[in-house]
Amino acid sequence: MLPPLRALKAFEAVARLGSIGSAAKELHVTSAAISQQLKSLELFLEAKLFTRTPRGMVLTTKAQKYLPIVAGSLHHLSLQTEILFQSPRDEVLRLKVNHTFCYSWLMPRLADFMTQYPSIHLDISLVDWPSTIPCEQADIELTNGYVEAENVKIEKLFQEQWVLVASPEYKAKYASALDAGEFAGLPAIQVKGYEENWLQWLNHNHFSLALPKIQLEITNSMQAIQAAKCGLGMLLIRSLAVKESLNQQQVVLAHHAYMPTESAHYLITPKNDNAKINFFCNWLHEQVVKDGNDFNFSELNKC
Repeated sequence: MLPPLRALKAFEAVARLGSIGSAAKELHVTSAAISQQLKSLELFLEAKLFTRTPRGMVLTTKAQKYLPIVAGSLHHLSLQTEILFQSPRDEVLRLKVNHTFCYSWLMPRLADFMTQYPSIHLDISLVDWPSTIPCEQADIELTNGYVEAENVKIEKLFQEQWVLVASPEYKAKYASALDAGEFAGLPAIQVKGYEENWLQWLNHNHFSLALPKIQLEITNSMQAIQAAKCGLGMLLIRSLAVKESLNQQQVVLAHHAYMPTESAHYLITPKNDNAKINFFCNWLHEQVVKDGNDFNFSELNKC
């Protein structure tokens, strides 16, 4: 048999706010009503939940263990109710996602989200750069870098490394120069728009600052990786973008030197979020924890 819902709500509010008066104000009832709900819950559970102190209501040991269960259940029930009974128009979740992040990380995992939340219709727009006004035309943005704004929350998801890759055939052809760290004049591919460049990477790793020969410049990372697979040159690329290709040995590390990226991938959401945004963000955080993946170079060296 479950405890009364009102009693659970009173317990969660008092535990979170630290006083019966604050909980009563939030729940729009009297302090006496809150006290009565707590008493009824303690009788139901046959356990003391709070100790009164000069600093407020303090949870007992058992109550400390019980609180996350109650809070999580109430939160989940609230979100499910909101999303299942809101208008169909509001079920569309608009995402702006960086091309590379979407292709390399998000898309392979989206089936799980769609299974858990079949009532949410995803509308994904792919972008190369962060919006100048974040979340103006999207509910959520997942971008490489961000633009500061007062009306949004910004959370770093992944920090990457700049790594040097090439096709196995390219590496075999230029093995001697690559092993020696002599990159001057070697055919290379460049992704347009990257602020961090070859000179920074060479300097970071204490190589000669003599540059390779950029024979192909291309719009985005996915196109550049495809060019590298075809043996058109070595490619300085972010670890997230190329990790799967490395795992499948479609490209290999041309050299084990690397450099941390200055920017990272970010989750950007409005400060005034709603159920569908919370559902997606909670799911995203679960995926990040499950993946246990910060895309660092030590992982790439295992490829």
